[in-house]
Amino acid sequence: MRRLLLFLPLVRAVIACGGATETTGSGLDGSLEATSDALDLDAGADSADSADAAPDPAIAAHAAIHHVIVIVKENHTFDNYFGSFPKADGTNKYKLLDGTIRGIGPAPDNPRDLCHKHDCALTDWNHGTMNGWENTSTSNQNGDYLAWAQYSENDIPNYWAYAKAYALGDHYFSNMMGPSYPGHMFFLAAQAGWALDNPPIHITHPYWGCDDPGGDTIPILDKGTCTVKDVFPCAKIPSLPDVLPQGINWKFYGSNFYLLPEIWSMFDGIDSIRNGPGWKNVVPNDDFFADLKNHTLPNVVWLVDQDLADEHPGIPFGGVCKGENWTVGRVNALMQSEYWKDSVVFYTTDDFGGWYDHVPPPRHYGCDDKTPYGLGFRLPLIIMSPFVKPGTIYNEVAEQASIPRFIERVFYAPALSTLDPAAQDGNANDLLDAFDFGQKPNPPLVLKERNCP
Repeated sequence: MRRLLLFLPLVRAVIACGGATETTGSGLDGSLEATSDALDLDAGADSADSADAAPDPAIAAHAAIHHVIVIVKENHTFDNYFGSFPKADGTNKYKLLDGTIRGIGPAPDNPRDLCHKHDCALTDWNHGTMNGWENTSTSNQNGDYLAWAQYSENDIPNYWAYAKAYALGDHYFSNMMGPSYPGHMFFLAAQAGWALDNPPIHITHPYWGCDDPGGDTIPILDKGTCTVKDVFPCAKIPSLPDVLPQGINWKFYGSNFYLLPEIWSMFDGIDSIRNGPGWKNVVPNDDFFADLKNHTLPNVVWLVDQDLADEHPGIPFGGVCKGENWTVGRVNALMQSEYWKDSVVFYTTDDFGGWYDHVPPPRHYGCDDKTPYGLGFRLPLIIMSPFVKPGTIYNEVAEQASIPRFIERVFYAPALSTLDPAAQDGNANDLLDAFDFGQKPNPPLVLKERNCP
């Protein structure tokens, strides 16, 4: 039944998180092992310069953390999910262009979709004034002011429970203004090959990325400049599997396809994975349960649903509640397994989805020859682990590339930016100061799935 979405090609084209780009990266033909020589370039655990220097937190993290699980959902900002969370940097109001101040209203469980393409994002951002949503046609229809709506604790009680028990990042930003494909790529490669938008999806050939039958292109910022050009969506860029040390394994648990093979995986847009031996590690997301049961969970996990439970607005038979239940079911399974004791779970979203957020990105964003990426809007980030500081509002500036950086630091891998300067991980916050590896470990928090509207 889940693949019945294929009969809705227009819906799928809007929500697609696909594609990749030709870029100026390293053009890797296969995986690279992170040797000790590579580690010298960008050490996973920097040596202290003196006996007085504080120990590198990556040393404790490397000893304590053996599994990192990255859960990526769709299309919500921090204010949209946690704008009313106690002591977090949220808001319950916004100002219109005419100076009118309005209160933020409740968001429906499965609202209509909002424009979140690159050009709409730039309009909403409005040069950092954060008041351009009025000029995006989908933001307010028939007086609903939907783009400014938000969910409360009653709407997403389990996400709030995780945030209260573990850690919530309230200054965690997307790496660019744009839709799903670039956002997803940052979790794999700390870059998007300068991509600006999603590749097209066609019902006659619903494959994209390296499997695209030909003819489709995707817009990119050419070589990091402000010149836009169109390229075939199969990127020759390095990704995390290229730098993970020997013995550190990974899997991408993607959508469950019954009629077609996995076609929505972001790794389908990375040439060295799709056309290399790593493609065998791209599997249906229900294999996650089997690997827990069979004691075969890999060290690095991407856990992604892009069907009915991805929390993307406008999905027929979908919704935020259904997506939260999907997350809870998988987090419960992990927390009740042997793996909880040495795991970290990151829950976040791929892009802003067209929703309002009131905090301006702290790095300049704009088309100039020095900073064509900058940062995009804030996204929700929940960090769950026995070692995360419990009940923390983590307010240090972080970004999507911080998650690859965390993985590199924990597993002593070199930064992807040492292979391709387009990768943003080298200078990204590694999130390690959200943890205390000497504390009493946090217990699991097993929650009940809800009855959805």
